[in-house]
Amino acid sequence: MTIVLTLGFIISTIVLVITIYVIRRNYNRIQKKLKKNVPEIKTLFEEVLFFDKKFSEKEIFDKFENIVGEVNKETIDIGIGILIEFKNKEKKSEKYPLIIDALNIVGHLEKKFDSRSNSEKMNAFQEAFVLNLNKFDAKILVYAYSKNKRIRREARNSYLALSMNDPYRFFDEIEGSLSKWDEIELMQYLKLQNKRGNLEGLGKWINYSKNDSLVVFLIKMVGFFKQKGIDEILLEKLDDTNAEVRAEAILTLGALQIKDTEQTLIDRYYTEPEICQVAIVKTIRKFNTGKSLKFLQEIFHESNNTDTKKIIAEGILNYSYEGKIAFQNLKNSLKDFDLTILNHVETPLIKFK
Repeated sequence: MTIVLTLGFIISTIVLVITIYVIRRNYNRIQKKLKKNVPEIKTLFEEVLFFDKKFSEKEIFDKFENIVGEVNKETIDIGIGILIEFKNKEKKSEKYPLIIDALNIVGHLEKKFDSRSNSEKMNAFQEAFVLNLNKFDAKILVYAYSKNKRIRREARNSYLALSMNDPYRFFDEIEGSLSKWDEIELMQYLKLQNKRGNLEGLGKWINYSKNDSLVVFLIKMVGFFKQKGIDEILLEKLDDTNAEVRAEAILTLGALQIKDTEQTLIDRYYTEPEICQVAIVKTIRKFNTGKSLKFLQEIFHESNNTDTKKIIAEGILNYSYEGKIAFQNLKNSLKDFDLTILNHVETPLIKFK
């Protein structure tokens, strides 16, 4: 009996190994064949997108099928990859929807959203975002409350980018500090809303949110997107208890060129921590009104922090023609370490002792 069971186990194992080998061999063969098709698919898509020749959806489908042999999950994924490559290279065309409809890419992504595989879902979020397919509000909302943290975050970020109905609804549910990667992702999604002309004023969220990390990010985005009518909110944030919030508000005053705040910033300089002092110097340099050169010279002499001194010196050097003269006068009057700082600022690629 034991011998029979052992033989049965060995035979089953051998059959399993052979089956896996055959499946892998077939899969690799198919993948190799599909990779060979990529140049032809690219050529087809380029003809549709970037040339004057007109194609119907059926013609595109038939030509694609002739190239790949069978229109299925694998071949459509390759097609999506090529479209994403074009999009990432900012190859513009009004005819992307023609290919998307011809290959039923929306239906393909819907199946991915319904997949049991988390990686498939993540791919669907990213592909829908890059292809600018705002047809998945209901699907995305389902995953916005997923127990899986990565899926939940990706769904909420995608909702921000793709939804036409209250895209900012999850701002008040962002918890903890945003990482640099979080900020980059959110910025990309806001860019898409801005491109559509659907970027709402971010000021109300700056006032509403209790998450300082999100507030800092949103203030930064106000400067990046040059949003107007935000002056009062930024001035209020100068009195925020969080120094990072105050510093970002100061920098955004500079980005928006709200120059009538210059004296206010100078008056605050001596009562602020270093992070805000540096922000004030950078903003005054951006204003470049010519009114604050004396102030910059004074605080250069008073500062004891090397990094801050360097930033102030850069501000003086780049503060109009008068700033360049003042910088040279400073060089002539200084020695030792302060002179070394000025030399580094003037010629950063040369090492001074």
